[in-house]
Amino acid sequence: MSNFKSLKLLDKFSSLFEKIGVNYKAMRAILEIKLIMDGRRVSIAVANYNNKENDDNLFKKSLLSYGLIGLFVMFTVVIPIPIYVGMSISLGMLMFMILTTMISDFSSVLLDVKSKNILLSKPIDEKTYNMSKIVHIFMYMFSITIVMAGPSLIGGTIRHGVLFLIIFFIELILISGLVIFLTSLLYSFILKYFDGEKLKDIINYFQIILSIVMVVGYQLIGRMFDLIDLKIVANPKWWSFLLPPAWFAAPFEVLLSKNYESTYVYLSLLALVIPIISLIIHIKIVMPHFEKNLTKLNSSSERGSSSAERKIKFHSLVSNIFCFNKTERAIFKFSQSLLSNERKLKLKIYPSLAFAAIFPFITLLAYIRSDISFLEFISSLGQGKAYLGIYLSIFMLSTTIMFIDISENYKGAWIYKALPIKSPEYIYKGAIKGYIFKYCTGIFLFVSFIFLILYKFSIILDVVLMFINMLFIIAMMFNTGSKKLPFSEDANKIVKQGAAPLLLSMLFAGATVGLHILMRINRIVFFIYIIVALVVTIFIWRKVFKLSWDSIN
Repeated sequence: MSNFKSLKLLDKFSSLFEKIGVNYKAMRAILEIKLIMDGRRVSIAVANYNNKENDDNLFKKSLLSYGLIGLFVMFTVVIPIPIYVGMSISLGMLMFMILTTMISDFSSVLLDVKSKNILLSKPIDEKTYNMSKIVHIFMYMFSITIVMAGPSLIGGTIRHGVLFLIIFFIELILISGLVIFLTSLLYSFILKYFDGEKLKDIINYFQIILSIVMVVGYQLIGRMFDLIDLKIVANPKWWSFLLPPAWFAAPFEVLLSKNYESTYVYLSLLALVIPIISLIIHIKIVMPHFEKNLTKLNSSSERGSSSAERKIKFHSLVSNIFCFNKTERAIFKFSQSLLSNERKLKLKIYPSLAFAAIFPFITLLAYIRSDISFLEFISSLGQGKAYLGIYLSIFMLSTTIMFIDISENYKGAWIYKALPIKSPEYIYKGAIKGYIFKYCTGIFLFVSFIFLILYKFSIILDVVLMFINMLFIIAMMFNTGSKKLPFSEDANKIVKQGAAPLLLSMLFAGATVGLHILMRINRIVFFIYIIVALVVTIFIWRKVFKLSWDSIN
């Protein structure tokens, strides 16, 4: 059990831990158990593996997936561009992947309450427990970081020499510490003001907001550079000081390119000073308060009854409009309640929902040029077809429908067959309509409304057609996917999803975009096409849900 190389390396610093008042033997024992448990952790990176395989290999498989990501990152380091440019891009990608990994795979450890309640009841002091938690998270994050950055580390060393290896390795340690600090600090802020069920919801919302910020921030990194005479040149702006990838790229420019310009020197100082200060603050201030506030996870606040009643009435009204059967209406309302409380389901689908909300606007950045004003940019949009970027949202929203069969309360799925329901048709229709209303409609309307404003409401018919096409694609996604009852599969189970449904979704989305462009040549033809698309979609919805109990997987 004690063959972990990381623990053997940690043993060399045992005296340092003892000096600061940590019981090293107890901490090492805790870490040993946690590392064994990490080997069985289900990572998002291996979500396509069947969970019947050996659990001990799950972490290794996740590391392999991260290594493949690292191969892609490596190209920005080895291609012949200025090192500050290449390292800003590669470090931006690495930090994004590290932070999202921390959020998706390891927040459960950071927010763990059970182990604290067990361990502190034993002869283990709180300082030892807190340090074991910090070291555990750091070891996990650094192992993933070093695997992701491994190809860049090797490729960059071959191209730039041993000094590159030293700088990069030190920075990986600093980046891991900074990511842990930022995550703990922001979670601690949330924990201070909220408790129980509300807190857990806010953590979910915060995770996805953080993902959006990282995506938008990465787009800003690309704006740090200007393309001049077909040569990429670095052009740091004042807001470069707000972007951590710019800090960590600067030492390469200073030490390898011998560029001692003050901007790069100051950025380099930030890369060294801020992570060290952050780590000290994390150990001394953030972690103790963070652990105290974690007890709030065990408490729950009462939800306002008036608000709940209004929601129930509203859902009843919507179900009466869009559902045409009593069973379908009941499942619709049931799905609204379940989707509101399924945190693990939210964690799986929220990233896709967030990207569906922002990607159409990120594509607009390609239309921005430095030689035109903002008003000219808005005016030029009216002459183009940038609004077709809404189909990116449609594609991402439609693919999330594959997750509707998972639930934390999957053991209650027996109720479907216990009730006098003659056909599962209305179960599927009610649940999927509930899902569309809960998640897809709001995001679609938000994205469409922004484009309607940009195009001065000249694309209303286009938006109507896109919504119809979204319903068509969702129905086809259901038709090509596995026929499992809604909310009947374990949310913790690794379900093997084939590539066929995803590829077919891309095919359907591409076909609808092509027909959309083709039929828009004439207003009358386009209007007739909308009617035809509506009729076809209604027919498909009636056809694909006609299932019997025998056809259920």
